[in-house]
Amino acid sequence: MPPRLPLVPAALAAALLAACAPGLRAQVTEVPQTIEPGGILMRMDAISLGLQQDTSAPNQYKALGLGTTVVSAGLTNTVDVEVGTQLFIRDTFSTNGADHTQSGIGDVLFRPKWTFWRDPSSGQAAAVIPYVMLPTHSSAVGNDSVEYGVIVPWSMDIGPGFKAAAMAEWDELRNVANTRYDTRLYASAFLKWDLAGRVGAYAETTLSASSAGSSAFAGTVGAGATLAVSKVFEWDFEASRVLGNGRSAWAEVIRFRWRIL
Repeated sequence: MPPRLPLVPAALAAALLAACAPGLRAQVTEVPQTIEPGGILMRMDAISLGLQQDTSAPNQYKALGLGTTVVSAGLTNTVDVEVGTQLFIRDTFSTNGADHTQSGIGDVLFRPKWTFWRDPSSGQAAAVIPYVMLPTHSSAVGNDSVEYGVIVPWSMDIGPGFKAAAMAEWDELRNVANTRYDTRLYASAFLKWDLAGRVGAYAETTLSASSAGSSAFAGTVGAGATLAVSKVFEWDFEASRVLGNGRSAWAEVIRFRWRIL
């Protein structure tokens, strides 16, 4: 299969993986709580946008994701399963006035979540989430390879209306040239405030490093706000500054969560 564009800046690619990949929460950081038995929750990124301006040459990279969707179904009080995909991805790389655009459907994600520890007295919980990403053979934006990993999230209630959460993640991902698998270590954390019942705010940071080399280091610092329109529907907007490789970029995403059952 043809490899993906080798010119994509690594820092932005890592940010878009965090901001656009299936399985998104109201924040990038996963939480350990599961859906109640029989419950179904749909989460979608309505629009995900990344922008990278090359400061040393007139090159520009843009990524657009529409309809990143994940559906969770509760099986027991401590176990749920999730299926997700990105309904549309478009990558555009501009160099010397010429645009190179690729688009297609994203890969399909399968993962169970098991909340293996809860402490009601402190409001703490932890879970383990193994996952596998199956290719849809959309060669324009995929790599036709199975990718997999495991996520371990933790959260704690730190005061009335305040929550802290963090997660560690290990991934085996196909490299850009599609010649081998690279190991990525990823960590993130957030603080969230419930401001007025329906309105919330949060600050979040992420950090990742890859066996592909020091150039694969990236991180983000961002903030977001949530608006609960009803008991079953919530909007979320997040903007993040991407750090790494001596470059800077922004990634923005508009999400919603809809509890179907």
